[in-house]
Amino acid sequence: MNEQELRQALSTLEMYKAQAESLAEQQQIINFSLEEYSRARDTLGKWKDAAEGAELLVPVGGNSFVFAKVADNQKALVGIGSGVTVERPLEDAIKTLETRINELAEAAKKITESLTMLEARSSQLSRVVQAEYDRLQKQG
Repeated sequence: MNEQELRQALSTLEMYKAQAESLAEQQQIINFSLEEYSRARDTLGKWKDAAEGAELLVPVGGNSFVFAKVADNQKALVGIGSGVTVERPLEDAIKTLETRINELAEAAKKITESLTMLEARSSQLSRVVQAEYDRLQKQG
């Protein structure tokens, strides 16, 4: 390995590092979304099982809750994208959330796989670079 190839390998290592950081950030966002959708699904499940007129604690985010009385446990509003919400039967709303949770879990799995593969490549290249650097140190 000549000096130019060594520089190229170091540049590739930096690129791997940036990609790994980006994947880690994406994974954090997905994990946050998974938690949010799971909490929403659980809340809708409790709402569905509650009798009309029952009082429930409903999460509003940031570990905060409000007391709410169940007026209708048959319908819910569900976001369908671009800030648009539609009224759906509660069972359908729960199924929609479960579908999104499954999609997010699959995306998280793919990111984990990509991150693992990237870390393996980076580790291998790092060993090659270190061996070459050691060899050049002994020569020089």
